Amino acid sequence: MKVDLKETLKALELPAGLLALFAAVLGIFGVELVTVLLIVEGLVGTFALIALLINVLKWAGVISDGSAGKWSAIANLVVVVAVALVFKLYPTLDFTALDTNVADFVNVAGVVFAYIVQLVGSKGVHVALTNGIGIQAFSHSLGDA
Repeated sequence: MKVDLKETLKALELPAGLLALFAAVLGIFGVELVTVLLIVEGLVGTFALIALLINVLKWAGVISDGSAGKWSAIANLVVVVAVALVFKLYPTLDFTALDTNVADFVNVAGVVFAYIVQLVGSKGVHVALTNGIGIQAFSHSLGDA
């Protein structure tokens, strides 16, 4: 996935000049924006984690459908800044190995989240069939009343 900082800043309704400022600040500290973006573009597990977190927060009602893009832009900007800082402090850090661990976590967390959604959905259907529609075949206690 290619990270386009101009599009990210546009989604956040921030001026594109902020990109130049960000690049200049990185240059002062001896980190090239191009290098940071090349690292970030390879972080597939991190992008999957952002998507999963946004979906969990949408399901929980914290994020509305209309604001998910802005949340994603914020999270991706935080990743770019974090990578720049970590790259400056630990230039030999293996971002690929770290991202592989993040991807493994996302795989497990995605299955757990899907299981929780399935349980909640199944219970909702059961309640609707027994109480809402009144199908007594799905309940022993409804037939006794």
